[in-house]
Amino acid sequence: MTVSFASTSSPRGIDHSNHFFAWGVARAVSFNTERLSRKSDARRRIEIFERLQNHAQPDVFKPKVIYDSDAIAYSSRVLPFGNAATFDVNMSDRAPREGAAQSRGIFRITLKRVDAAPVSFEDLQHLIDGRTTQLTSRADVALTLVQLIVRQAPNLKYPNNVKAFFCREAGSRALGGGLEVFRGYYQSVRPTLRTLLVNIDTTCGVIYQEGPMPEVALNFLGSTHPRDLNLSERDPKLAKLKKFFSGIFITFTHRKNKKKIQSIIPQAGSQKFEWNKDKNEGVVQTTTVQAYFREAYNITLRYPDAIGVKIGGGSIVPIELCVIAPDQRFTRKLPQELTKKMVEFTSDKPKARLESIRRGIVGAGAALDYATSPFVRDAEMEVSTTPTMIDGKVLSTPEMQYKRGTQVPRFGAWNVMNQQFREPQNIACWAVVDYGHPKDKPANERFVRMISENCQKLAAKKAAAAHNVGQPDLIVVILPSSAAEIRFDVKRYGDVLHGRVDKVARANDQYCNNVAMKINAKLGGVNTVPNASVLMNLAKSAYMIMGADVGHPAPGVFDQPSVASLVASYDRQAMKYHAYTTIQPPRMETIEQLQHMIFRALDDFGQEHRKAPEKIIFFRDGLSEGEYRGVAEKEFKDIKDAIERVWKERGLPPQAKRPAVTFIVVGSGFHLAFISRCTHGPYRRDADRSGNCPAGFVADEGIGNPIAKDYYLLSHGGLLGTSRPSHYIVIQDENFSNNKEVLQELSFALCHAYARATRSVSIPAPLVCGRANFHFAPELKYDDSSASVTSGKSNFNIERWRSGFQGAHSNMSKKMFYM
Repeated sequence: MTVSFASTSSPRGIDHSNHFFAWGVARAVSFNTERLSRKSDARRRIEIFERLQNHAQPDVFKPKVIYDSDAIAYSSRVLPFGNAATFDVNMSDRAPREGAAQSRGIFRITLKRVDAAPVSFEDLQHLIDGRTTQLTSRADVALTLVQLIVRQAPNLKYPNNVKAFFCREAGSRALGGGLEVFRGYYQSVRPTLRTLLVNIDTTCGVIYQEGPMPEVALNFLGSTHPRDLNLSERDPKLAKLKKFFSGIFITFTHRKNKKKIQSIIPQAGSQKFEWNKDKNEGVVQTTTVQAYFREAYNITLRYPDAIGVKIGGGSIVPIELCVIAPDQRFTRKLPQELTKKMVEFTSDKPKARLESIRRGIVGAGAALDYATSPFVRDAEMEVSTTPTMIDGKVLSTPEMQYKRGTQVPRFGAWNVMNQQFREPQNIACWAVVDYGHPKDKPANERFVRMISENCQKLAAKKAAAAHNVGQPDLIVVILPSSAAEIRFDVKRYGDVLHGRVDKVARANDQYCNNVAMKINAKLGGVNTVPNASVLMNLAKSAYMIMGADVGHPAPGVFDQPSVASLVASYDRQAMKYHAYTTIQPPRMETIEQLQHMIFRALDDFGQEHRKAPEKIIFFRDGLSEGEYRGVAEKEFKDIKDAIERVWKERGLPPQAKRPAVTFIVVGSGFHLAFISRCTHGPYRRDADRSGNCPAGFVADEGIGNPIAKDYYLLSHGGLLGTSRPSHYIVIQDENFSNNKEVLQELSFALCHAYARATRSVSIPAPLVCGRANFHFAPELKYDDSSASVTSGKSNFNIERWRSGFQGAHSNMSKKMFYM
């Protein structure tokens, strides 16, 4: 659910959250499940185990066992077969045909009792009670089991990604392209001091359109005529269809079974194969798919030249006889043109989101199913239907200082009109490249004049004269509405190959002030500075703000590297940043070369200031709660090792004091949301125009982690839908003595330091992973939508990618080219 801001005039108040109390969990016995007899994905394994319990051996599994979709099953009692048992599960509703392979459709499951004590909730209770600050292995297992208990019933009924499930009943919309979107619910059990909380949120999942496969295929191709499915082997549309349909399940109009698509075959009706028509006689004849279906099923194909589907065993089925099975998730990267439709569907205002969550918990057809779930009831567990209340406050908003005035942000936003940049950069010569249509030339020329005029106003400097000749400080490139390839070439030209500051724009962009802000920041200027006491205190000595992140390839893609980035401030106001980027094996979350990147950042700082910083504040984005302990502790050591390396290699006095380090993990994209109750009446000022809590709302009690020093900060104003706070976890603090108030003020102030915007943002430091594709040689096609989706990492060659990766040009070292 969601947090609502208190309707009080006090700076502190009691708020709702999208968390619900949970209590009462019995003991459980755990069993290992042996690997299933065939390769299968998690959804299939769940289906097999569910059939084992409900159809194959219902008398054995009373009450129902909880299965984690991998290799562990939990039972609330000792199962009646001793320490091990093996079961064969027939996934077909029909008995095997005489003469058919006896293993066909049969899966074998072996259960072995774990040689350990039953799952105990004692350590977890100690954690909740505050008697320990360590998440022991026993407490971790108990918490995992509670997660499974609340998720098990809906995950058996609906398509899911384990943590969230999606159901048409909660709302759906056709996206086009053979896809639709289902609303759903995310669930996560979180320990806090004094209680367990179930975090519930609405979410969405992209689902393959169910129904006749020709309709879905034509929808994907943007066509309505069946002849558009008459494709040759070399037709690029065939390759797209192969990728789109790969691995999904279909049923058939001529028989009752379900199969997985192996490939898409052109001109299916004319494909030939050897057919043993009369198995008793053993006579084999060559026939076509079209002739086979006419003789074996009395079916005359309407579209014999259309594509077909290749299934297991090499069989080919014409597409007109295939039906896309329901409730199958689309797990690849969603095409950009469909993303906008999905965002429009899922961007609920806070009040609407809260109502949707309530409908999922109580009332007819409540999808979350806590009251009737056999797993929740068997565990003697209850989940409250009332959201918890959270204690929170609103931080003071820093004024934004310009050259000759200040702006006070309201609800996370301010206006640059009639202001002048704090540190404007001079543009002696600039160039314009227009890729637009000739008919748009007059409009584009007006657009360029507007940019020039706005730069002059904000910089209080005269623009470069027209037709100046020389090396340009800036290149403005005007693009048509669809120009991804041109944009790639321009960015690579400027960032990597030639070290020229570029600004790509579209001529219909009327936000010329924003363009001017980006230009000034790219050239090394400072637009504005947040006036915060914590930053002024830091500036009394040399310090650095750092931010790091790892960007991963699209889901399911393992043949492209992950990209790690670091930004590090080098000025007294923490407004100018160097950027460092490296690549590493796919999905590696630890930054492999962090020590070297920190060394370079400290070295660059030393060359700029002729001394080392006294303080380093390091913000690490992108770690989940399950990763931050191991990864963050390792990276904290890398920072310390980099400092020692600087001291050694640069010959600094051994007795000189090393920089103190504060390491904070910043998690964004969490399913916690703050929802204000104050959308009308005398306390309307406590909510912004979107109904969200105001920027600066912070909560550090009631939902905090019992083993970490943490807080939740909503640093940005609401624009669309429900705003999400970021979760700050303090791993080490050698600078502020774990003073939460100072850390919260610092975090909020830095969220106002994003040079390209007149709004506060959700994370404290700029990140550059999003520009990684410009650093790769074009032939590598990094982040290409046609990247292969593979099931493993064994063939990945990191050296191939490293040889085609180039860092930013030396001319860009002191320019925030990634703005």
